[in-house]
Amino acid sequence: MTGICAEVRVEGPAVCQLATHAGSSGTIASVSRGSTPADGDAVTEEFTVSDDAAWLLRFESEPIFSYGEQTVYRFSRPANQGCVCELVEQSGCAVRDIQIVDGSVMVTFMTTDLQTVRDVVSDLKANHEGVQIRRLTRSEDNSGDSQRRIVDLDALTARQREVIETAHEMGYFDHPRRASAGDVAERLGVATPTFTEHLSAAQRKLFDELLDRSRTTRSER
Repeated sequence: MTGICAEVRVEGPAVCQLATHAGSSGTIASVSRGSTPADGDAVTEEFTVSDDAAWLLRFESEPIFSYGEQTVYRFSRPANQGCVCELVEQSGCAVRDIQIVDGSVMVTFMTTDLQTVRDVVSDLKANHEGVQIRRLTRSEDNSGDSQRRIVDLDALTARQREVIETAHEMGYFDHPRRASAGDVAERLGVATPTFTEHLSAAQRKLFDELLDRSRTTRSER
């Protein structure tokens, strides 16, 4: 049995009440969604923050539980507004974790194939700016042993991530290729040797990340 756990970041989402109001005020480490009423017009959400979060003064929410310096708040928002979580769920995946970090939404979901991840990212990009895959975790069942291979895209610079994403979107990695190195370089506005240099550096980082973690996994077994 194989599966994939994907963590995606959406910077400044077009629709998200929490991200909009919290802005760059820090992290909301816990967000959960409740049931939708029978009329389907609203969704209840709860989130946990420190009591000194100033942005709460301008956000219509209700405190429902406190522990230490943390308080859980509840609010309602319109359903079917095209937010990040709803777009993920439209693919048939359940949202496993939601965090708000400096105005960006971090969402984690699981699926059984990479194509679903691609479809989710495509839907998110069609509705929001700044969509990035931050981490993919793949589980494999090999002769009774469970392995987890993790690729952390935070290892890449912003430019390297842009090169990888553009090359992928244009079909540079397809077989047969739908775009040449020159085509991708032109889209990026750089010379072909510059593109290949960035691509090689990005691929080396990703393989280093993958192989190092694979070695660690084997040594722990």
